Amino acid sequence: MNGVINVYKESGVTSFDVVAKIRRLLNVSKCGHLGTLDPMAEGVLPICIGYATRFSDYISSVDKEYVAEFMLGVKSASYDNTSELEKVSDMVVEKSQIESVLLELTGKISLTVPAYSAKKINGVRAYKLARKGEIEDAGSREMVIYSNTLINYEYPYGVIRVSCGKGTYIRSIINTMGERLGCGAVMSGLIRSANGIFSSQKSFKLSQLESMVEYGSIQQAVTPVYELLDWGRAVIKDSAVKQIKHGISPDHSAYINLPIEHTGDNFFIMDNKSNLIAVAERIENSSFPLKLKMVINI
Repeated sequence: MNGVINVYKESGVTSFDVVAKIRRLLNVSKCGHLGTLDPMAEGVLPICIGYATRFSDYISSVDKEYVAEFMLGVKSASYDNTSELEKVSDMVVEKSQIESVLLELTGKISLTVPAYSAKKINGVRAYKLARKGEIEDAGSREMVIYSNTLINYEYPYGVIRVSCGKGTYIRSIINTMGERLGCGAVMSGLIRSANGIFSSQKSFKLSQLESMVEYGSIQQAVTPVYELLDWGRAVIKDSAVKQIKHGISPDHSAYINLPIEHTGDNFFIMDNKSNLIAVAERIENSSFPLKLKMVINI
C-alpha cells in the first residue's frame, strides 16, 4: 500500500502514537506523518504510507490552517495550559485591542519558539532541555502568517483562525499577543483544520480506518502521491520499464506520452497501467528529456 491518508488526530495522543497505530493497522513498515501535532492538539495529520514517505519533503512544504482557543490573564513556560500557569493581570481587554495586535502579527515575522517544543538545539529536542531547566525558550524563528482572525471572544477566552506557512507555532502567536496586550495569554486548545489540500472535513479518525480495514475498503482513504503534487505525468512504453528500473534515463522514443509543455521541472513517470515507476527532472536540449531522480521499486 502506497499513498497518503488524511488522519484526524484526536487530543491526548502523540503524533508518533498515531503513526505507530497506522503501521500496525495496515501492516506496513514505512510510515510517517507530515508535521507534528502536540498531544493536546487535534486535527489533520496526513500519514505517508510505503514509498510515499520518500515524498514527504515535497508534500509537507504547504500552507496550513488552525483554529485555536486562548485564555488571557496568564502565561506559562510552554505557552499553553499544559504547564503551570502564572497569573499576569486581571485587565479586561477589548475585542478591538486583540484584533489590532493580531493584525500586527501577520506577514513574515520573527517569533520566539516555546521551550517545550520539538525543535532541536545542538541535536537535542528543546523540550528535553526545558525539563532540565536548561533553557527558557528555543530561540526565535521567522514564521509566515497570512491571516489572524478573531472569530469569537468572551473574556478571558477567545478563538482565532490562523492561516500560515510551514513551521509556524500557534502558541508563539498567542504568547506574543499576550505580551503586547500586557495581560499575558496561553493557548488552551488547538485544531489543525487544514494541511495543504487535506482538510478536517475529509479526514478519517482511527476508529473509522479500523472499520474500513475490517470491511476491505481502506484503499478509499489512500491518496496517491501523484494526485498531491502538480508535476507532469509522462507515460513510458513497456519495453523501457526494465531500463528505468535499472536507473537508466530513457530517450524520447521510449515515451508514449511526454507532456514536455508542462510548467515545472519535476515529472512522474508512469507505466501504461498508471503505476508510478519513477520521478525525473526536465533536461533541456537533450535526447534524454527527463533525468531520473528516484526509482520506485514495488
